[in-house]
Amino acid sequence: MAIIAIDLGGTRIKTGVVKNGEVEHLFIKEIAPNKPLSTYIPFIKERVAYLKKELNGEIKGLGIAFPGLVDTDKNSIIDTSGKYEDAPEFDLATWVKQELGLAVKIENDARLACLGEWQYGAGNKSPDMVMFMLGTGIGTSAIIDNKLLRGKHYQAGVLGGHFIMDYHNTKDVCSCGKYGCLESIASTWRVDQLAKAHHLYSKSNLTKLNKINIASIFSIENETDELAKHLREHCMYVWALGIVNLIHAYDPSVVVVGGGVMHSESVIMPFLKDIIKNRAWCPSGLPEIVTSAYPDTAALIGIEVLFKN
Repeated sequence: MAIIAIDLGGTRIKTGVVKNGEVEHLFIKEIAPNKPLSTYIPFIKERVAYLKKELNGEIKGLGIAFPGLVDTDKNSIIDTSGKYEDAPEFDLATWVKQELGLAVKIENDARLACLGEWQYGAGNKSPDMVMFMLGTGIGTSAIIDNKLLRGKHYQAGVLGGHFIMDYHNTKDVCSCGKYGCLESIASTWRVDQLAKAHHLYSKSNLTKLNKINIASIFSIENETDELAKHLREHCMYVWALGIVNLIHAYDPSVVVVGGGVMHSESVIMPFLKDIIKNRAWCPSGLPEIVTSAYPDTAALIGIEVLFKN
């Protein structure tokens, strides 16, 4: 039976139906960042009703990928970092059961992306795998000895985007409310601010864009645009060091790098691999560094794996 899957992203909500690792009826809704979850409840209800009708009632359940800390035993949201701030107070699981009449599972989005890539994608069922997700923020997850890492407080593995990279920084607040995190210096939500504060901004093609994000700095391939080039290299260097920290922490055999920006993998992957090779201490050999097979839908696919497991 099929699973209805919802990925609550920072700038987009994705909905679809997953069966045997395939996503059907994919629908992507662009959203305004920092809006409460309650804003999108009518949309979720409408999409689920549509999908239930399309599937003629043959549904195993509904899975939700959430960008924050999730208590998977209680099926509740513990905390969030700048996205859907009302979610911890909103009993989403009970609402789904009462209003939609479906069994529901909620899990951190990076963990679900990790599961999807592990079962059906680039992870190739490796017993030891790390996921590095580039979305609105930066998400991470780990599978150790074929088990998804969660930890006592459900935060094991998923806070790689909040490794402290710039301990001098006490002015640029991260989405988590702290300072100096990897996400706060090299993520989609930060790059717009970095670009506009740079002395090269007035000379850059980035001035033609209403909003600057990670995708846009990679879309400007002209090497004469010094700011776009600088921001690309800055972000990739920070990402590479984040991956090095994950390698040192979890000792994986494979690292999967995902997210929509990996459509620019021909630029990103050689850069990452070169930095990782030079900065990681791995006397027994480096892990394989690979691109996500499902850069846009891995979390949706992982929802099906969550139900199976």
